[in-house]
Amino acid sequence: MSQPRPVASDEIGELLDFIAARQADPATGTCYLGTEPESVRLELDEFGDAWPGAALVVTDADGRIVGATVTESDAELGRSWIYGPWAADGLWDAVARPLVEAAVAGCASGIVQHEISGDVLNHPLAALAAELGWTASVPNHVFVVRADAVAGWPSDDPRVRPARADDFAAIDPLHDAEFPGTYLPTRQMIDDGIAGERITLVSEADGTVIGYGCGRVQADGAGYLDFVAVTPAARGTGAGLGLTATICRRIIEAAPQHDVNLTVQDHRAPAIALYRKLGFDLETTIVGYSSPAPAGRSS
Repeated sequence: MSQPRPVASDEIGELLDFIAARQADPATGTCYLGTEPESVRLELDEFGDAWPGAALVVTDADGRIVGATVTESDAELGRSWIYGPWAADGLWDAVARPLVEAAVAGCASGIVQHEISGDVLNHPLAALAAELGWTASVPNHVFVVRADAVAGWPSDDPRVRPARADDFAAIDPLHDAEFPGTYLPTRQMIDDGIAGERITLVSEADGTVIGYGCGRVQADGAGYLDFVAVTPAARGTGAGLGLTATICRRIIEAAPQHDVNLTVQDHRAPAIALYRKLGFDLETTIVGYSSPAPAGRSS
């Protein structure tokens, strides 16, 4: 077998087929990618320069792809997300760790923390993370709701409106408290909403922002709710239900697949109860594994 190397341009079709085949089984797949080659291609196209430039493959003696990763990174956050590793049957032990180590080594010098993630059924991935000394996150549940559930939802909450640039001071501390170290900074979340690249809304009562939500349409046409949160003082008042129903309705209207997908941490019981009340169904449960934070820097 070869050492991990960048994918060649004439191997991209084979790579997409290989990834999709591994994605079809939760025990061998990674998070946030689909199970059809075209769906995978559309999702990877969103990585920009990271695709296909940051795709690594391992090939066997006949030149067939038997292992792969794709890395997405954010220089501002100093983080990378390594999709995969994917390995052909029987070759995990031979290719998985070299692929992850090569993906980490290939990141720019400012990228100092890394993450892999997969379904709780992907036991080899969990074992690899433990071997590397990477830390497991709490389980995250993946829920989905489709347009036929909307008829039973409350009407749009009149307190909810599009986010404005001057909402930053109100949203930022809540965003940091609820989603520390997240992949999407507050300013970008607001700016993307204003530009129409995301759906970013706030809930406001008596001139005070009491919550916010942010969602988008993914490359494959599915809707995704990235974040939703209300201030502690607004909890139990119906603000969370009204905000969530309103933004999810907006996402469903915008998404060609007319659905909303989301992930929620296992310990967030009130949020899980709210999603179930709105008709969300549990699809799977995933775990992320993070490399140790460098000395002098917390995750």
